[in-house]
Amino acid sequence: MLVLLLLSLLPFMTSSTELVRMRNALVLGETAGVDFNWTPAQVPAGFLSEQGPASSLFADEAQRLGLRSLPSDWDRVLLISRHLLGSHAVLYGGAVQSDLDTTYRQIVNEGKGYCGDFVRVFTGLALASGMSVRPWAFSFDGFGGDGHIFLEIWNRELKRWQLVDIFNNYYFVDARGTILSALEFRQALKTAPASLQLKPLFAGARPGYVIEAKAWNYYERGLSQWYAVWGNNVFSYDRAVLGHQLTPLSRSLEQLNAIAQGLYPPLLLLDDAASRGDVAAMWRLHLHLRVVAGLGALCLLAGAWCMFKHKQTVKYAS
Repeated sequence: MLVLLLLSLLPFMTSSTELVRMRNALVLGETAGVDFNWTPAQVPAGFLSEQGPASSLFADEAQRLGLRSLPSDWDRVLLISRHLLGSHAVLYGGAVQSDLDTTYRQIVNEGKGYCGDFVRVFTGLALASGMSVRPWAFSFDGFGGDGHIFLEIWNRELKRWQLVDIFNNYYFVDARGTILSALEFRQALKTAPASLQLKPLFAGARPGYVIEAKAWNYYERGLSQWYAVWGNNVFSYDRAVLGHQLTPLSRSLEQLNAIAQGLYPPLLLLDDAASRGDVAAMWRLHLHLRVVAGLGALCLLAGAWCMFKHKQTVKYAS
């Protein structure tokens, strides 16, 4: 039975993107009744808001950069962006897949990192400077591993969320020049795309796309598969028991360990008519994984019981 259960998961072990799909399904959260327009003054239940201190490296870097002394949160966004996008002459990309401190060093010293790495490090620096942030993501393959992640910051002066695509070096404004939130950007991209403009976070770094039309095509392709990453607890995640030991062995094991400890943020899939079939498929996979986990645990308990009874039988026979 245990072998059959494991075999049922084989289709999701064929590639890294399918492993991500399985992970995403495992941490799905209910979206019914969720108000995505919450503010940091009223964080919704279930959102894994960072409660622990910043690591010493991030606290020191935030102080060295003078982030807390800047006049506004948007000034902090621009300085963090310039620091991450401009510290190394060339940005090579590629997933770092390491702890938070190592990821930060590889971004600023070696030009490495993909969107997830930049978002985690930006989040860490923003939190260390007293800001509130929340991540958003979208996919191109039915909520699997082919997609993109960016984040919002809460601008305390303007009392509104503002979307920051740190990896692609963009923020987004409407026809009036207002910096848009994630949900405002998504709605405008659906209903009035001509009103949108791309702006660079740091003009001295490369844009995500040299040809702007390709950038718009990129965001439009993922429009129906948005989801909220329901937490910003990058430091608590990094301090997970056994996390640093598992990271060099397997990224999947590291994430599974964080999920078991309740440190991996839930994913809340946004409703969209074009992706309801994909959403339903993800919930079926979620149920499948729960069944596999439950029956797998029963199989292991039954095996342990059989071994115990066998040892008792051998003992009495001798």
